[in-house]
Amino acid sequence: MPHPSDHLKLLIQSNAEEITRLHSRVHETFAQRDRSPDKRREWERACEIFHSRYNELAFPGGFEGALDRIVAGDPESMEAAICFLEVRPYFFRSGYMFESILRKTKRAPLSQEQVARLQYVIQALAAWRSKRAAPDGA
Repeated sequence: MPHPSDHLKLLIQSNAEEITRLHSRVHETFAQRDRSPDKRREWERACEIFHSRYNELAFPGGFEGALDRIVAGDPESMEAAICFLEVRPYFFRSGYMFESILRKTKRAPLSQEQVARLQYVIQALAAWRSKRAAPDGA
């Protein structure tokens, strides 16, 4: 039986893919922007779309204010935070977001299940970091 958070994890991943697509479009149009007024407008529009959608796509319920909602114990935001940490999506500024969400989630009022899931994320992160820091061949 699927876990209730599975839908949220799929949403986080699909939103990350959309951010990456929109960000790539900014870069594609940037390279052409000086060729004509139409190309400049195309680049400006790509930037506008990226910036207008980023907040809503970056975190369920919007990243703006999410850290405060997590610490305040908002149930939807706390579950979204755990899912975000579990999925660890990759997109523009997601590493920064991951670290911020992790710090705030450690201080949030979590359920026992969420605490266990958070501990798993923390252990996996520590293992990844120690492996990365190990000399070659270790």
